[in-house]
Amino acid sequence: MQALPGGDIKATVAIVGCGIVGTAMGKLLGKADYHISGVVTKHLETARRAAEATGAEKFSISPWEVTREAKIVFITTPDDLIESTCMTISEHEGFEKNAVVIHCSGALSSDVLSSARDAEAMVATLHPLQSFASTDQAVSLVPGSFCTIEGDKDALPIVRQIVEDIGGILLEITAEKKTLYHAAAVAASNYLVTLLHLALELDKAAGLTSNTSYEALLPLIKGTLSNIGEKGIPGALTGPIARGDVATVSSHLDAMAKDAPKLLTLYRCLGLYTIDLARAKGTLSKEAADKLRALLNISEEK
Repeated sequence: MQALPGGDIKATVAIVGCGIVGTAMGKLLGKADYHISGVVTKHLETARRAAEATGAEKFSISPWEVTREAKIVFITTPDDLIESTCMTISEHEGFEKNAVVIHCSGALSSDVLSSARDAEAMVATLHPLQSFASTDQAVSLVPGSFCTIEGDKDALPIVRQIVEDIGGILLEITAEKKTLYHAAAVAASNYLVTLLHLALELDKAAGLTSNTSYEALLPLIKGTLSNIGEKGIPGALTGPIARGDVATVSSHLDAMAKDAPKLLTLYRCLGLYTIDLARAKGTLSKEAADKLRALLNISEEK
């Protein structure tokens, strides 16, 4: 097992910001026998509840009061507060020399923790690649999920150990590519919700209730994901664009123009992107692709 700074195997951990991710990390680390020395939130009562949930030794609204003696500091505030929170702790001499300071943002790199570096701490990021609606869900989903890390060379062995201890699957990336990685996560998770909403709205225009539509589409969604797992992309692509069925796509546009005009732009964008996938699959001729591009061109939308 990787020894942590100061020779500790399971070091003391302070958590600054105890929303869903911060509280879940506290619970997971506590289960893995890390000592949660303190938690911090904006309000004292919220901090007290977070301490109870994580088994923390103490709680506070002043970060530096609980971070000074911690070997590992998690800053799990909202993204737009991470840099300023880290800077405030540094200004109050709240980081121990060689402490490991970690944030869990998917979009931001470890560079936003540069003020901790200036205080002779090491910095890194640990982002669970998962979507959480509650703390309990996060605690159950992190084990078995990929956890993406990057940061200072000397900090990474400790962060790798943390990922192993909380049951995550290690995924490493560079700070420079962190934003693209997060954009991919947004596309796979957030935009999947958007895509499903598009489908539900089209079914609504067809006279189906949302519940019936979701129940009907779910097996199709699961089957598609299974096909992607088995055949990959673009091998799993089916449907009118994949087979060059210009007439069907045209009928979709006509029907949507009549009954769901607000959905046309998104449908056209997705269709245009899908043309390239179909060409890569080899089932769509160049002639049919050209006709589909002309048909789906956004400039044609009235």
